[in-house]
Amino acid sequence: MSSGYTGGALLRDLPPRGRWYILAVIALGAVTFGALVSRATFTPVIPLLVLVLLSSLTSAFKIQFPIASGSNMSVSYVVDIAALILRGPHTTMIVGAATGWSQTTLNSRSGNPLFRTLFNMAILVLTVQAAGQVYLRLGGRPDAETGQLVMPLAGMALTYFFVNTVPIAIAIALTTHQSAWRIWKTDFASSAPSYLLGAVAAAVVIKVTESSGYGLTLLLTAAPLYLTYKMYRAGRESDARQGAILEAAHDAIITMDSQLNIREFNPAAEQMFGYARLDILGRNAELLLPPPDRAEQTHALNEYMSSGGGPLAGRQRELRGLRADGSDFPLELTVARIGSDNRAVLTGFVRDITERRALEEQLRQSQKLEAIGRLAGGVAHDFNNILMSIMGAADLLLMQLPAGDSARDEATDIKQSVDRGAGLTRQLLAFSRRQAVRPRMFALGDIVRGMDTMLRRLIGPEIDFQIICAPEPLMVVADSGQTEQVVLNLVVNARDAMPEGGRVTVRVDEVAVDDTAAVALVEGKAGRYARLSVSDTGTGIDEQTRAKLFEPFFTTKEQGKGTGLGLSIVYGIVKQSGGYITVVSEPGKGATFLIYLPIATAAEPAATPV
Repeated sequence: MSSGYTGGALLRDLPPRGRWYILAVIALGAVTFGALVSRATFTPVIPLLVLVLLSSLTSAFKIQFPIASGSNMSVSYVVDIAALILRGPHTTMIVGAATGWSQTTLNSRSGNPLFRTLFNMAILVLTVQAAGQVYLRLGGRPDAETGQLVMPLAGMALTYFFVNTVPIAIAIALTTHQSAWRIWKTDFASSAPSYLLGAVAAAVVIKVTESSGYGLTLLLTAAPLYLTYKMYRAGRESDARQGAILEAAHDAIITMDSQLNIREFNPAAEQMFGYARLDILGRNAELLLPPPDRAEQTHALNEYMSSGGGPLAGRQRELRGLRADGSDFPLELTVARIGSDNRAVLTGFVRDITERRALEEQLRQSQKLEAIGRLAGGVAHDFNNILMSIMGAADLLLMQLPAGDSARDEATDIKQSVDRGAGLTRQLLAFSRRQAVRPRMFALGDIVRGMDTMLRRLIGPEIDFQIICAPEPLMVVADSGQTEQVVLNLVVNARDAMPEGGRVTVRVDEVAVDDTAAVALVEGKAGRYARLSVSDTGTGIDEQTRAKLFEPFFTTKEQGKGTGLGLSIVYGIVKQSGGYITVVSEPGKGATFLIYLPIATAAEPAATPV
């Protein structure tokens, strides 16, 4: 019988060729029914009503008899054949039209569009009319002997099979961009024996009824019909659960045939890849793979489909997918092969791991900076000890040399160089979070506002500068001197990113960080934070530079114009204060550095070095 092919799509959503084909079939069925129904025999009415009701109900509930090789024989088809034998093709059009209506209306989980109902009715009207005419032309009649019915029954069954299945395969092909021959061969060809067996079953039922009466016939058919119905309900519930899983799944679920043509595409797949289900059905799965990886990945899929082996066998695989807009993204693929060799399908379970990759990269960056910080701290301490011995020796020289001695200038230069070296070690210690700090509780906005005059002089008149602070004081626990150094370094960086002028905005406000946002900060915790942001309208920062931004000695400035420690020091101070730092920027759109410091809720801590 007719099968589903467009889900809940509207007629206007279908491809033009599919839309006009469906309308043509509906028109042909309506003309055939209108021209020939007047020749139908309506009496006796009760048997006709019984045939209509039995065919409609068995079709709506898809009641079937299991037969050999895993196939099934539709009971509604047997009823249609019995109606053709007993009442002829013109009267059976009424039975077929009722069956087509019940298929898409009764027991339907969701409403079907009107065109689908009319298409099913038209197909069955044309099918029973063609099959009935063949039956009559081959000499079939109700009172014929059993041996004389072999050819008429076979001709009627095969006609019913082809007229019912071929137009449906064409409709599916035209509406989902697939091959009609492949659809018919895969989904319908194997059911031909059930049509022949159904015709024989209808003839046998009629003969038993004629010889034994309706009572024995009903008794013999009631038990298998009830058992088959129970089997159907169990399968229906299983299908409903599977459908609900497909609809609700967050992972993309894609089913492919042996040629890797897409046969199913769930809503999560639509959202992930950017294709509508009707636009992608029937197209090859290689469309979802970027060209550089396409040959390798399709070979792996074909290998798994044919032999169950290869790189996809029994494990997840990470590869890249291709969206409809041409962008690629990392994904994780698990496949399962379902069905026999000739009708096997491949189901892929796809998970977008873009966010996971980003978090892993952030964690690696944090770990790398942590390791470099430990190394820098150790080196700075040892180097500082060496500098102190040099400083002591320089002081002794200055004490021993008379005032007019020319060597005093060299000793003074040595002492100044040592001072510069000591400043470098202090920066390294700040980066490594091992510098002695004096934490205290203070209002972050007061510290920032107190730097207003100094920062305006520093950045110059060609840059518009603004400080915006929350009206209520936001108390944090940190080293106020180091906090000033953080603001100073970020503002200087913003100035350097705008050689032709622009705008710098320093903002202090309160934010509540939830669990999702905390994960994005890496090692972050949910809670209330005082957020210090420094924004500029400069050249922006590309993705590659952002990945190395907080590394020590990394700089984009010309040689001799930067040590590469400014942002590293900022990172170390923020981490030492128990906070987090991140940057938001795109080339040509400026940059915003965001610093999150936990809002203090306890009394001011003792000023003990950390």
